[in-house]
Amino acid sequence: MSKAIFFNIPASGHIYPSLAMTRELVRRGERILYVATERFRGVIEATGAEFRAYASLEDGYIDRPGLNGTDPQLAAELMIGTCRELLPELLALVEAEGPDYLLHDSMCPWGALTARILGLPTVVSLALWKFTPAMLGPGPGADDPEARRRGTAHAIRYHQLSRQIAAEYGIRPLAYPELFNAPGDLTISYSSPEIQPEGHRLDGSIHFVGSSLEARGDEPDFPLERLDGKQVIYASLGTVVNRNPGFFRNCIEAFADGPRTLVLGLGTRVSLAALGPLPGNVLASNAVPQTELLRRSRLFITHCGMNSVHEAMHLGVPMLLAPQQAEQTLTGTRVAELGAGLLLQDTAPGTLRAAAETVLGNPDYARRAALLGEGLRRAGGPARAADLVLAMAAARARAGATTQGEP
Repeated sequence: MSKAIFFNIPASGHIYPSLAMTRELVRRGERILYVATERFRGVIEATGAEFRAYASLEDGYIDRPGLNGTDPQLAAELMIGTCRELLPELLALVEAEGPDYLLHDSMCPWGALTARILGLPTVVSLALWKFTPAMLGPGPGADDPEARRRGTAHAIRYHQLSRQIAAEYGIRPLAYPELFNAPGDLTISYSSPEIQPEGHRLDGSIHFVGSSLEARGDEPDFPLERLDGKQVIYASLGTVVNRNPGFFRNCIEAFADGPRTLVLGLGTRVSLAALGPLPGNVLASNAVPQTELLRRSRLFITHCGMNSVHEAMHLGVPMLLAPQQAEQTLTGTRVAELGAGLLLQDTAPGTLRAAAETVLGNPDYARRAALLGEGLRRAGGPARAADLVLAMAAARARAGATTQGEP
């Protein structure tokens, strides 16, 4: 039995995909100490892992201005600043616990830096894309001189802070691309090579294990029985960039009193009151059991978060793609390229209505989603992820024992 510490960022789209692998590792005898914020204590402890809260990182961290993915260069500057604040705490924890290896999300730079400083083997949990140079490209506002100036200033500040951290701890700086693509000895992707853009260009350290729909244990109550026998359209903007009551009102206007039932997953930033009276064929809630809704849905109107897109594909549900920021635009574009959804140019009621009729009237969209879902299911899931992690840990342990035995 080995011991590991898992560092993650406090965001559903990064933590939830990792839970099934964590549960499987614990089931096989690994001791996992999972570090996140209090909001995620319940779902993490449900895996059998030991939960530990960051001492200086709060639940609302990802809600800080600039960290929602709409401005990657600003996010990079803010996150490297967070690394500087967290590293003393994390290094003390790792030195006290003495893990055999670390796990961390691909966009958890303090996990990558902790491993680099202490020379520990690492497993990267890849909940988003593996971003190639072509995918990173110029950021939003590249054609706006003022936006470029701000972006350059953020990038310069990022590199300054990264070099300061490197000098303080005697390590190589964390390069800008590594913030979004943290390197490790092993990378576990919850996608498939068919879905990953430019998958043929990636090296053998990345292993695609597909998605998992295991229950997390925090699913909210919802009147699912009201959907029996209905043709369901489900719409959601995820958990981060979702303060958009106009989007939900457009959905209501597009499908009000029509032949299908519309379910709206509002998130925590839009109140039911902001929508006004709901037509009889519309259900709305701030918290919904997304997987169970997708099982009952014929169409998913989505913000193009990776977790949401994978769940839809896993269940063969075609999509209308309404990205809210740059990374989601990459995802939406890729899903459209793969034929599993239609990328929206806007979300006006008429556009939504026409796009829904196009996708629902063409079975090829659902067929493509189902085929991609088959690829996700046959990739091996949590069992294969655990196999890979344990093999890496065993190989590193053998290498360490051999080194210690040398004269």
